[in-house]
Amino acid sequence: MKNLNTNIVLVISIVLGIGLFAGLVYFIKANKTEEVVELPVVLEEFSDFQCPACGAYYPVVEKVRSEFSSEELDFQYKHLPLTTIHEYAYTSAVASEAAREQGKFEEYYRILFENQDNLTDEDLLNYAQELDLDIEKFKSDLQNPDIIARVENDNKEAEDRGYDSTPTFVLNGKRLTMSTNPEEQLRNAIQEKIDQAKSQQQATE
Repeated sequence: MKNLNTNIVLVISIVLGIGLFAGLVYFIKANKTEEVVELPVVLEEFSDFQCPACGAYYPVVEKVRSEFSSEELDFQYKHLPLTTIHEYAYTSAVASEAAREQGKFEEYYRILFENQDNLTDEDLLNYAQELDLDIEKFKSDLQNPDIIARVENDNKEAEDRGYDSTPTFVLNGKRLTMSTNPEEQLRNAIQEKIDQAKSQQQATE
């Protein structure tokens, strides 16, 4: 009789335990806040113009970017020049920001990645001339503390967020661990966020 009572208590304890566990799981799911995603989704690339890996990713990023509209994707290039191993990375970063002052960052950015083996000071000036930039202004902006601060600020942001390698990709604030098929991974990750944002918009209409 004593063993029977013990078994009954054990069974009841197990049933109660399962019930409590199930209730806890339901409570967690019910109270879990879904990530709010808005358009455009933001893809950040912390990069270095002289970095070979960044150069290899450049055509991949350009192809994936071209598949989405500006309303869907906001691509943000951020500077993380690895100055201890890349002699011309920092000056190239500053030069790209000087080109931005004349509305030609994208064009200059592309030239730099397509000419990674030629990033001397003379080369940087030649690229500015190719883009018909105001050379005197360009030279002046290379020394402009406000222009230089943009590179420094990106560097500081990378440091604060724990990024020390290039390229580092971040989608809506979450760092991506790149796979052996980066083009597909980037495309799918971006599309997933866009679909999520659109779904949330429809749910509120």
